[in-house]
Amino acid sequence: MSSCSCKSGHKDSCCFSCCHEKCLVQDKLCCEFTVAGSPAVVYSTNANNCEFLLASGTIRNCGNSLLTIEFVRGAATDGTGGVIVRNLAIPAGGCTTFTLGRFDTIRATGGTTALPISGEICITPRYKV
Repeated sequence: MSSCSCKSGHKDSCCFSCCHEKCLVQDKLCCEFTVAGSPAVVYSTNANNCEFLLASGTIRNCGNSLLTIEFVRGAATDGTGGVIVRNLAIPAGGCTTFTLGRFDTIRATGGTTALPISGEICITPRYKV
């Protein structure tokens, strides 16, 4: 039986009988990043099973050229490989929001060594416990 509790503090005082209670751990991470041509890992998780990950957030392109974002499942510890679950193209100065599950790594690509692209990511991952 779950040990999670509803908002009022007692697990039986506010839960609907037709809905199963879900216990989630929620984090929040905001950081800046820079990419210069080759893919850079801007987020990775050490969650044992990304099947239970659901995350939402924003990604901002602070540069002056296209930024490509890849959400990946099964990437190696160095961020390479894996299966691309979704990709996004963010124009110069643009931003996007996302809500997505079943990934463990976010990679960014864009810019060059001479003209790197900076960006910002703010992500709120939630894990089922």
